[in-house]
Amino acid sequence: MRDIIERNPLALVIAVVMHAVIIAFMLVGVDWLEKPVQPKSNVDIVQAKMIDQSKIDAEVEKLKKTEETKKAKEKERLADIKRKQNKEKKKLADLEKKRKAREKKAKAEAKKRAADEKKHKAAEKNKKLAAEKKRKAEAQKKLAAEKKSKAETQRKLAAEKKRKAEAQKKSEAEKKRKAEAHKKSEAEQRSKAEARKKAEADKKREVAEAAARLAAEKKALEDALQAELEAERMATERDQSLFAIKQKIQRNWLRPTTVADGLSCTLRVRLIPGGGVASVTISRSSGSGAFDRSVEKAVYKADPLPVPKGAGFEAFRDLNLIFDPSK
Repeated sequence: MRDIIERNPLALVIAVVMHAVIIAFMLVGVDWLEKPVQPKSNVDIVQAKMIDQSKIDAEVEKLKKTEETKKAKEKERLADIKRKQNKEKKKLADLEKKRKAREKKAKAEAKKRAADEKKHKAAEKNKKLAAEKKRKAEAQKKLAAEKKSKAETQRKLAAEKKRKAEAQKKSEAEKKRKAEAHKKSEAEQRSKAEARKKAEADKKREVAEAAARLAAEKKALEDALQAELEAERMATERDQSLFAIKQKIQRNWLRPTTVADGLSCTLRVRLIPGGGVASVTISRSSGSGAFDRSVEKAVYKADPLPVPKGAGFEAFRDLNLIFDPSK
């Protein structure tokens, strides 16, 4: 209810005024239920009090000003609250910034402590490794001495064994020499046979490679000749198409009556497949606007232009033509 009154203060004033009028009528004793009678001459006449409209207006104006003052104060109070909120936000932002700075500092210190601890552990580890390395070296030295002693014993046993083996070896060497002489003779025969076989294979390979080279050279010459012929054909086709295009444009050109002889201009014509004219621009003017415009009209009038089909069209997609009616 309070919100409704605050949103509609004028309605409240009107309601109050209407109630005041009704109460005034009730106070003067108006009876709406009794029938009117002729007043007697000796009865005092009751004087009804009239409500002053200017007072009502003044009261209404007073209420309006009070409402406006109230709204202004409320607006100022809300602005003050907003300022306080902004101040509080700034304060919280500063506190958050300080908190992050403290966290960053704490992390850096923790990182440094961890690095120092890691460095200390690494030093301890290196120290232990060095001690372990020294112990292993001493153990290896002792083991090497024992191994040397055993090796000396084994060397003596081996010398005796070698002496006995040499006697047997001499006997076996003679047998082996004879066997190797026989084996060498067989190996020489095999080597000669393999050499003959390899020479024949090399000769066949050289012949095949020579034949392949000749075939490749022949194909390269044929491809080059074919490419040259194709280039000449395309050049001839392009020249013929350009000549046909210029002839068709010239056939569709109407010389303006005010244009002198000896004029020429350069056109840039963009075409679509099939010879359709997409656009025409004058890249080099003749110096006469009437002449240039007449040439543009002739190009559009000659649409479609005679262009090659297929891949040959690509050379005609964007043409630069010199229009000279005297040639």
